[in-house]
Amino acid sequence: MQQTLAVRLFQTLSEKEQIRFKKFLQSPYFNHRKDVLGLYEQLRTLNNSTTKTDIYKKIYPNKAFDNLQFNLLLNWFSERLEQFLAVEELRNDPHSEQLLRCCAFRKRGLARHFEHNAQLLHQRLLDAPQRDADYWLLEYRLQKERFAHWIVAPQDGKPNLGEVTEALTNFYLLENIKWSGTARSLETLTRDAQPPVPLAAEALSIAADAAGNPALALMHAGFRAMREPDNEDCFRQLKDLLAAHVHLFRTAESRDLFMTAINFAIRRHNRGEKNYTREAFNLYRQALERGILLENEVLPKYTYINILNLAKLCGEHDWAAAFLEQYRAFLPLPDRDNIYRYAKAVLHFRSSDYLAVLELLREVDFPDVFIQIDARKMLLRSYFERNEWLPLSSLLDSFKAYLRRRKDLGYHRESYLNFVKFTQKLIKTVGQSPARRRALAEKIRQTAAVAERDWLLEKLR
Repeated sequence: MQQTLAVRLFQTLSEKEQIRFKKFLQSPYFNHRKDVLGLYEQLRTLNNSTTKTDIYKKIYPNKAFDNLQFNLLLNWFSERLEQFLAVEELRNDPHSEQLLRCCAFRKRGLARHFEHNAQLLHQRLLDAPQRDADYWLLEYRLQKERFAHWIVAPQDGKPNLGEVTEALTNFYLLENIKWSGTARSLETLTRDAQPPVPLAAEALSIAADAAGNPALALMHAGFRAMREPDNEDCFRQLKDLLAAHVHLFRTAESRDLFMTAINFAIRRHNRGEKNYTREAFNLYRQALERGILLENEVLPKYTYINILNLAKLCGEHDWAAAFLEQYRAFLPLPDRDNIYRYAKAVLHFRSSDYLAVLELLREVDFPDVFIQIDARKMLLRSYFERNEWLPLSSLLDSFKAYLRRRKDLGYHRESYLNFVKFTQKLIKTVGQSPARRRALAEKIRQTAAVAERDWLLEKLR
């Protein structure tokens, strides 16, 4: 029962949305079936042991269970719920709702109503801070409605062809550059060629000379930062434009533009350029202050962890401790406690508080493979630093077995298997001759893929 589409959809609703959905079902305009309202009431109290038969008996107390009828009820319920979600989206987008009113007035020949609402919507768009692709698409649709109105009522003014093409051009340029950047990101991530974006070169050429269009200039700067990861001027320009103009974009695209700058800085940080560690941290902090890192009031777990790591590396210990607690409530609920303990363990690990690391990570179980690996790595090093050889030996055996089972880790698998192997050899050299330790250190240097290489070599000095 829990896996049916109707149940899965219903369980995504908040308490307030469930209340509004009940009102929706009570309206005869949208629903005329009492059994659909009955199913709503049953789903409100659904638990893991509830079966189809249990629900059917509550809705149809005098009927024998009919699987076909029940499935039809579920389908009808799902359709009403999907319709409700569409209505909710429209209610949350008043500009689009008003545009549809303009469309309805134009089709019915209500010229005065059309002109009043079209002018009202145009002014509201002008007053809005955003000038992103969504803004220009809505403006284009509005101007297209105005042009269609002029066709049948040319006495009402001049044709607005210039406004139509300006809005369409800005929408196209912004979207074209965004998707050109997306294609480049996918090629970097997957190492597979992506289909070319039509007219991308032309769009980028126009955007390169977009001094009078700051939103387009910012989008172009983001693309250049992706295309030229060694060009510091691109990064500086992107940072300056972000500070001045990121408010022109809605939250999701603002987040993407900040992440473009952050990823530029992270790549340089990974190459050992320490000044970019601070750059990445400052950009994360600015994005936090603007409130654009949350997605549906949730902070992605990797964002939470990355910010903490960067804060620690920058020496922002007090800030990191405050952030750890302040944003705990915004972590994804199913993983919240695990991620919090893991992140807290990371902070203690970076402070060399290995006992606290062991206590925190013993309570944690991660389905995410890379967090699982990192947690085991911290456990391994913590056991070693505390000279707890028996649990360390057991962990090394289980870590090796885990890595051998995971065929999907790519080069990470070999790198961590070598880490386990060399840690086992390291243990055997404790108290041994310097010559033997130097030989092991040289072997570690000559091996291509070794995780935690610097730590291993440090322990052999």
